[in-house]
Amino acid sequence: MKLSKSTMIAVGSLAMAAASTSATSQVTFEIIGAGGATDISNDGTVIVGNTNDVYETFYWTAETGILPLGRATVPAIGVGAGAPEVSSDGTRISATILTDDGMYATQGIWDINIGWQQCIPPVPPDGGVLDQSYGSAWGLSGDGATLVGLYWRPGQPGGSAHPSLWTQSGGLVDLGTQGGSGRANGVNFDGSVVAGWIENPNFGNWWPTVWVNGVRTVLKETEGFAEASAVSSDGTIIVGSSWFPPIGPFSVEEAAIWRWNGSAWVEQQIGKLPGTASPFGVAIANGVTADGSMVVGYNRFTHPGNATGFIWTEAGGLVDVAAYLTANGVTIPADFDILSLSAITDDGSVLVGNGQDLVEPYTARSFRIDRCALRGDVNKDTVIDGADIAGFVRAKLGEPALAGENQLCAIYGGTLVDDVAAFAADLLGN
Repeated sequence: MKLSKSTMIAVGSLAMAAASTSATSQVTFEIIGAGGATDISNDGTVIVGNTNDVYETFYWTAETGILPLGRATVPAIGVGAGAPEVSSDGTRISATILTDDGMYATQGIWDINIGWQQCIPPVPPDGGVLDQSYGSAWGLSGDGATLVGLYWRPGQPGGSAHPSLWTQSGGLVDLGTQGGSGRANGVNFDGSVVAGWIENPNFGNWWPTVWVNGVRTVLKETEGFAEASAVSSDGTIIVGSSWFPPIGPFSVEEAAIWRWNGSAWVEQQIGKLPGTASPFGVAIANGVTADGSMVVGYNRFTHPGNATGFIWTEAGGLVDVAAYLTANGVTIPADFDILSLSAITDDGSVLVGNGQDLVEPYTARSFRIDRCALRGDVNKDTVIDGADIAGFVRAKLGEPALAGENQLCAIYGGTLVDDVAAFAADLLGN
């Protein structure tokens, strides 16, 4: 690639701007505030979740901080459920909200331009109110058009809750089970692939399940409770949990990946962290990058309060997120305990999770982890070329990043002169 003279002057001028600068990690950790983060927009700028006090859906950006969005169900009816999710562009959020009449919980979508819309009622003929709720929201497609979750079927045979899919044009659709209850947890970008669980009709334990264009496939008839939690944007990769042989009294639910090979879903065991033991130990994958190269999740070791988040890669296997941060030069606050990772952007550059203060009043807080997926790729288009130069210059001059830029990718870990030289070498393909 040939670089213009003006471009080379701009890069070269950086090298003369300072003789040295302290090396900085390519990974950062930030506690964003009180609450439980559940999802993140594709560019990493919008985080959503539930507040601690009344389980109200919140919207977070660096500019707004944690912003409660209203329609919380707990203050009105004492019921809270579901997990808020956000569209790829950050403009739409799915959540369980209070109905328009203020009487029940239901599925809803918040739009940045119009606010909340309740998505049920109306319900299918077998649907209705159970425990003051029509249903709950658990997932939103990347394009923001498809909401998935469950709806209630009071007094009906074949399960009291069924997995559901809602669109503006089609309303709420029952995805179906095999004679028991079920729930839809996640959905891909265009709404064609849905992941969740259905009950074993004989014993009631959960089986991880996928619906592709409405056609149901049980990913595995597991021995114990397991589920499919999230779907890659193109719908070919599903993550969640499963059970693996040898099955015995000391077995635990472990994190798993399923990949579509063109004719079947192929399961991969990605495991659990050392020290995870029955009867309460479990590892569940909650999020995956677009290419499946990185998975994040939750690992409970021995009891509900003894947990952490994990990061999985093919090369590194399953790693405690605390160990990952330490290895990348990040110091976690001594009075904060990481409990889970809940979501990751398609390119793996931003992760979100939750933890708790270790001092009274032991507040639950959300955090984000920023990382560089490809050093030098400041504009995050997966290649290092002339389009990255302006962003690199902004980063080195201490100027604010433009939307979509990751300034961590301008850090090579040496002096300013070293970093400029390394970046120039990458531009030239050396």
